[in-house]
Amino acid sequence: MPNITITSAAEVPAGAFTLPPGAQGAGPAAQASVYATLPAFCRVTAVARPSADSEIALEVWLPAANWNTRFQPVGNGLWGGSLNYQGLAAMLQRGYATASNDTGHRGPGASFAVGHPEKVVDFGYRAFHEMTLLAKGAIERFYERRPSLSLVDQCGGASRGALAEVNRHPDGFDIIAASGIDPETTRHSMGQLWVWQAAHKTRESVIPQEKLPLLHQAVLEACDGHDGIADGIIADPLSCKVDPGVLQCRAGDAADCLTAAQVETARTIYSPVTNPRTNDVLFGPLLPGSELGWASQAGPEPFGYGTDFFRYLVMKDPSWHPRTRPVDFDRDAALADAPQNLVVNVEPNVNGYFDRGGKLLIVGGWADVAIAPASNTNFYERVVGNAGARAERSVRLFMVPGMLHCPAAPNAANGHVVPTAEILEAWLRTGTPPESIVVSRRVNGAEERKMLVCRYPRVAQYIGPGDPKSPDNYACR
Repeated sequence: MPNITITSAAEVPAGAFTLPPGAQGAGPAAQASVYATLPAFCRVTAVARPSADSEIALEVWLPAANWNTRFQPVGNGLWGGSLNYQGLAAMLQRGYATASNDTGHRGPGASFAVGHPEKVVDFGYRAFHEMTLLAKGAIERFYERRPSLSLVDQCGGASRGALAEVNRHPDGFDIIAASGIDPETTRHSMGQLWVWQAAHKTRESVIPQEKLPLLHQAVLEACDGHDGIADGIIADPLSCKVDPGVLQCRAGDAADCLTAAQVETARTIYSPVTNPRTNDVLFGPLLPGSELGWASQAGPEPFGYGTDFFRYLVMKDPSWHPRTRPVDFDRDAALADAPQNLVVNVEPNVNGYFDRGGKLLIVGGWADVAIAPASNTNFYERVVGNAGARAERSVRLFMVPGMLHCPAAPNAANGHVVPTAEILEAWLRTGTPPESIVVSRRVNGAEERKMLVCRYPRVAQYIGPGDPKSPDNYACR
């Protein structure tokens, strides 16, 4: 492998792995709870240098026994900058050969990008590709056979990396479950700044966090029953038409109403990111039903991911802040979409992957407040448009009502548990792509209900007359 230097290859006895100094998540508690019970494995460490300015840290972990014959790598959230040891441990425990990369730089944030265009390319797609090459080579040498299945079942960074991989290298994987996807970093960063600037246009524009439940309740009253049952969940936020003006205070300000400036803020957040000169829509908005999470993007400081993108890749100024120099969604949007930045996006064309028999499952949350839900729907619609007849057998999108950025862990206290692994297994076993799935909604540590979720753009409608918390009483319409 011309770009890769192996730095170590060693057998690690069961329970003997210790985190390297400075590793993310290091500490006695993590060591005891996560790594002390690991089975024996072969650990390969390497550095990839696909360009003169590249230095990508890689690791591959190979079960010494009881390998399930499959390869599944893990990824990184936000800007990466470290190896994902917890992810590696989780995959190893489940019998997978697995791998991780640090996205080509050290430390969180995007400061690495200034003056280092090759490192931006490494972050965009090369680090994931070099990791995949090393892992498959190591698997073949160690087991003297290729993996029976190469898959990704991840949310966030790993899913974006896998999509970029099969766009450029269709033979990289066989089946992918990609949740909370970010194929349009340049545009979703604009979306994060759009929300923050709307909320901080003036001092009066801020919607206090204690007023967000008021706005959320108004949305429920307007749209909750559209699916045939009023159950506190907006099933189809795209069809929800709500005017925050119904909450406008008659005079002054009060706890049970919104001021005129706060109404304007809400209307802007519900509106797509738009070029003020051309009126072109640049990215989708946060949607009705997501109000309780708005503080993450509209709080005192802007969301760090989008801020770092503009600070280091667009403005190229470490001191930049939207408070003193707001984003111009005409001029600055053009700079954001400059060719050197587009390498962090994913082209919505995976036809070569589909032609090989590749399968793609996308899962998004309608209440996502980290990345607007359009990140999922836009990409899916463009993939389908490019794929034509291939799409029917090769790709599915499921948008989960009420779900935030990523599916919850099966034992999470709160959130939506999406059985992506089981969905993939059924798709592989039957050869039939799913038309609907069942998702578990957890509240305060217990399962509150199971939900029928339909293939996008269909919506689950309550047909009754039975329990509204049972998926058996819903149909896709």
